[in-house]
Amino acid sequence: MSTQVYLTRDALADFAEPGDVIVNFTSDSIAASVPSLSFSSDGLPRLTQGAAYPVSCDTPDIDSLQAILSQGNSRLVVVADGSAGGDEFMRRLASTNLPYVVCMLEESCAADAFMDEEDSEAVAERLRQLGYI
Repeated sequence: MSTQVYLTRDALADFAEPGDVIVNFTSDSIAASVPSLSFSSDGLPRLTQGAAYPVSCDTPDIDSLQAILSQGNSRLVVVADGSAGGDEFMRRLASTNLPYVVCMLEESCAADAFMDEEDSEAVAERLRQLGYI
């Protein structure tokens, strides 16, 4: 059984717990505070430390993941952005008894990117001119 959460790229580091293993199905590498999986061209997984690079093989070997999780790792954190490869991996993973969570990445937004104080004063003045305030 899995859970799906929506996170920003920055929040992923706080979300990952000790014992998690990241599987990256986005198009960019992710700075990881926990180990990640890389897959060889024939689909065999390998545990790596450091950045989580995007999965580049077409058919990751799901059966080999049990051995990775039996080495003291508790769950897979599948990071996705809606790619077809990630969706197929999650469908195949759902048929196993492996614990995993799906993290869909959202773009972070800075509140100050929308309107600064000068902009809000201009909007307020225009609303006053129109008789709304």
